[in-house]
Amino acid sequence: MSQVTPAGSQSSVKRVLVVEDDDDLRGMMQEILIEAGYECIDAQDGLEALDWLSQVPVDLVVADILMPRMAGPELIAKIRRTRAWAGKPILLLSGYANLVPYRSLPVDGVQLKPFSISDFLAQVQGMIGSPTR
Repeated sequence: MSQVTPAGSQSSVKRVLVVEDDDDLRGMMQEILIEAGYECIDAQDGLEALDWLSQVPVDLVVADILMPRMAGPELIAKIRRTRAWAGKPILLLSGYANLVPYRSLPVDGVQLKPFSISDFLAQVQGMIGSPTR
């Protein structure tokens, strides 16, 4: 369900990569972002996210902690070690009330699940601004 502007076109809409293994939650976040005016692409795990990052520029990565194949902490480490992506803002998703084990992750924000639409959009807007440049 990813919406990606074709290569070569000039998009002024900010693009968000949502990395979440729960299909329903991933779809809901996409709908929220698209309705708010952002462009959105999605991945089910960290490996798929890395594939997207190598192909399409994004303004924000929203990543879950626990996912199959490659979990959030490993994805975040790879993003931060890759020069082209190192400065990308990352919003960590967590269903855990205890985030102590994850405090050392180099992320720009944390969104606890479940969350309200307004809280989620406020986090995104606080990190990358309004949907258009």
